Amino acid sequence: MFKKIMVAALASTTWHTPSQAQTLPEQTGAGSGVDEIVVTAQKREQNLQDVPIAISALSPAYLEKRQITSVADLSGLAPNLKVDTAGGNRTSSIIAIRGGVQGNPQLYFEPSVGMYMDGIYIAKAQGSLFDVADIERIEVLRGPQGTLYGRNAIAGALNIVTRKPSGELSGKVEASYGNYDYRRVRGTIDLPRLGIFSAKLSGQIVKRDGFYHVAGNAFTDEAQTLDSKSGMVQLRAEPFDALTLDYTFDISVNDQQASAAQAVSGTGTLAPYVLPRRRMRDVSFDSPNFEYAKNWGHALTATFDLGDLGTLKSITAQRKQKYRDALDLDGTPVALALSSRDSRYKQFSQEFQLTGKVDRLNYVLGAYYFDDDGFVFNPQSFFSGLSNTDSRFGFTTKAYAAYAQFDYRITDALTLTGGLRYTHEKKAVERYLARLTAAGPVVVVNLPEGTTPPAKFEKISPTATLAYEFGPNLNIYARYAQGFRSGGFNATASTKADVQRVFKPQVQNTYELGFKSRLLDNRLQLNIAAFQNDVSDLQLSVFVPGLSASSILVNAGKARIRGLEIEAVAKPSDRLMVQASVGYLHSKYLQYLDAGVDVADNRAFPHAPKYTVSTSVDWRAMESNLGKLNLIVDFNMMSDYYVSPSPLVPTSPTQTAAAFTQSPGRTMLDARAVLSEIPIGSATGTLSLWGRNLLNEDNPNFFIDYGANFQRLTTAYFPDPRTYGVTLGLRF
Repeated sequence: MFKKIMVAALASTTWHTPSQAQTLPEQTGAGSGVDEIVVTAQKREQNLQDVPIAISALSPAYLEKRQITSVADLSGLAPNLKVDTAGGNRTSSIIAIRGGVQGNPQLYFEPSVGMYMDGIYIAKAQGSLFDVADIERIEVLRGPQGTLYGRNAIAGALNIVTRKPSGELSGKVEASYGNYDYRRVRGTIDLPRLGIFSAKLSGQIVKRDGFYHVAGNAFTDEAQTLDSKSGMVQLRAEPFDALTLDYTFDISVNDQQASAAQAVSGTGTLAPYVLPRRRMRDVSFDSPNFEYAKNWGHALTATFDLGDLGTLKSITAQRKQKYRDALDLDGTPVALALSSRDSRYKQFSQEFQLTGKVDRLNYVLGAYYFDDDGFVFNPQSFFSGLSNTDSRFGFTTKAYAAYAQFDYRITDALTLTGGLRYTHEKKAVERYLARLTAAGPVVVVNLPEGTTPPAKFEKISPTATLAYEFGPNLNIYARYAQGFRSGGFNATASTKADVQRVFKPQVQNTYELGFKSRLLDNRLQLNIAAFQNDVSDLQLSVFVPGLSASSILVNAGKARIRGLEIEAVAKPSDRLMVQASVGYLHSKYLQYLDAGVDVADNRAFPHAPKYTVSTSVDWRAMESNLGKLNLIVDFNMMSDYYVSPSPLVPTSPTQTAAAFTQSPGRTMLDARAVLSEIPIGSATGTLSLWGRNLLNEDNPNFFIDYGANFQRLTTAYFPDPRTYGVTLGLRF
């Protein structure tokens, strides 16, 4: 019925919408009410409340007060948004929006949420959690973004927008210290304009001792340390009024001890080392356990004002990654499973955009090209070295796309948006897998580059939205959008047949109804969205134990996800801001084929908590000649969720019940006191006292189930423990 209502509404006219939108804003002058934010979610500057999608935007002041420099800190800040690190890899992300997720961060696999920095696509989950010292805002786009963002934005998109050079001398520097010997130095300097050029430099260094003590290990005595360095150089040239050239170089390097895998189930030799399902301070494992990630990139954006014809933009970018790790997979002194990776990856993209307005019509036209090339050397050792493997895989992608989106204002109250994107992509794979024996390697899979014919995919992704404006402060809309996650080969599989078996793109059709309002003289902003995701050719990552520990993607079948999102921002007084959101999900398999048998009623739906709740209170407790004191409390809660699509009730001895990889959810409480605008000569200072995870939540947030072949081993990973500290800042 929901789908029929949506289709009927869309069929009644042509397209656009002010859509569901939400800010996490900051206070301005007296009587100003809730602030508005300009975003670029639709490839052009728009007021957040006029964007035709469900979107949350974190303002500069919000990010600065909370010292947010990475998307790793965003979980729970928007309804139905879940952000986790991937097991032991602290720089690799698993991001879920509205139940859409890619649960495997391996370099080959494609994410479900598109991540962008200044319009540049960050293509892989591995290495995607890096720091950016000077972020202007972060936009969270919920629902498929297939038309304007293309492949792998099936669940939504995250846009990181950095602050650009101003051409005026200014800067800031801050230093932080906290428990676990946490140290951070962050700084930005904006240089004065010189002729046609402006420049800005920013960066930060962060170090911290480990959260875990490691006993009896010859390689390390701690786990989950932090050692990160990042920097950015931005140059802007304005040779004449109509042309702006922006060049950016960014780099991030993490070299640290990885998270500790904590065995929470196991039999045989593992049984004595099984630990409780809560974070332990003291652990023991026998192998190296480190992570090194270096990400860097160049980007050149040219913006040309064509006058009445609109604005033409060219975005050219190249990004590279070097990554190494060695992980003790079992998390015990038993030499059961050790994996290491040495990988390199590069991507190139070119995009052209033309945006403009003709009378009642707004338009966005674009063309896009993307290619990437990656290779991973992944040796593994199992059962005290009795089984050693030489595992390698490589891949390439070439993708072309063209897109168009039009907004037409039919009447002063009725607006329609419609768009299409055509994508063509080609993927190639190479694979080598051998068992290492005393007599030499026994080759199991040998598929050199060029051996396997490339896989080709084509897709047309439509969107359509109808909005009606009852007045300047009340709108409703209906939206349809389609997105897809790319298909491909199973590059990490352990058999030739599995490697060469092409899995199809996952396609999602989303139907959404939304309500947006600004009430009480703009003191209250209330937004509601209800949606249904219909998923076909559902891609699921399934662990396949064998010669190597690897997962393959399968097209399991169909799924339906229904949900509700409520967001509110209230400013009852000029000193108090309250933000709250609630997300609800009901996720269900309509079909799940396992060896030809439909087991839809007996499989867990991964990374889809039924409820997400967040509240933020910002109270300006003092405002005097000494500065402004803000007291801030952030609370977010997530209900229980499954980590893998395991059987709810095992039907064979080799299966593990989904309950073994079920997180009980988490409740996080952060607080800070920020004394800002402290007069120090011609500069201003800031003093912040902060605490994170004050309730010391220690329930696991991620599991890996290795199955019966690995002595029923299940390992758990946990959120960071309670941390606290002080930050001193100077702005000039």
